[in-house]
Amino acid sequence: MSRAGFALLLFSFAACAQQSDTGVALAAFNAGGIFGLGSHGAVGGSLAAPLSRYLVPFVDVSYAPLTSFAYTYGPQDAGKGLYRSSLLDVNGGVRIRFTNKRRDWVPYVGFGAGMLRRASSDYTSGFSVTATAKQTDTQFAGNASVGAMYYVTQHFGFGIELKGYGAQHTRFARATASVFYQFP
Repeated sequence: MSRAGFALLLFSFAACAQQSDTGVALAAFNAGGIFGLGSHGAVGGSLAAPLSRYLVPFVDVSYAPLTSFAYTYGPQDAGKGLYRSSLLDVNGGVRIRFTNKRRDWVPYVGFGAGMLRRASSDYTSGFSVTATAKQTDTQFAGNASVGAMYYVTQHFGFGIELKGYGAQHTRFARATASVFYQFP
């Protein structure tokens, strides 16, 4: 089958896509990056349960390894250390969908709130001493997002999203691409 034929077959399935998907659940896996705390990769997932054609509550979880580096210290650099930090985001909210005559593309805006947990650890060894220092910081954060879902079939599709976060001392954005599945 040619590429054009495959693309035509793929897009013909979109005619079956449903935007009025109440009474189901949407599970998604996403990958992308965060920006504003440096540029770092991020992975996550979400679960949503449409209440109507327009209103979709969701729960979202993502993880981003922020920094990891090895270093030496002390006289003649005899001590060795490893520093690591990460960000865990757990949030919930609501997406407002803008349904249209094309039943395959569904743009939306979202609003939510949740917790950001930054964790860091510093492992050092040298001079007959080994030590690990760990620190965590948990903050409440609000978020706003804009995105779109593309239904390939009634139960499967792809999505893109840009989400901005605001906490007391932290501001950053997350851009992701996702694969979603609607069940049952």
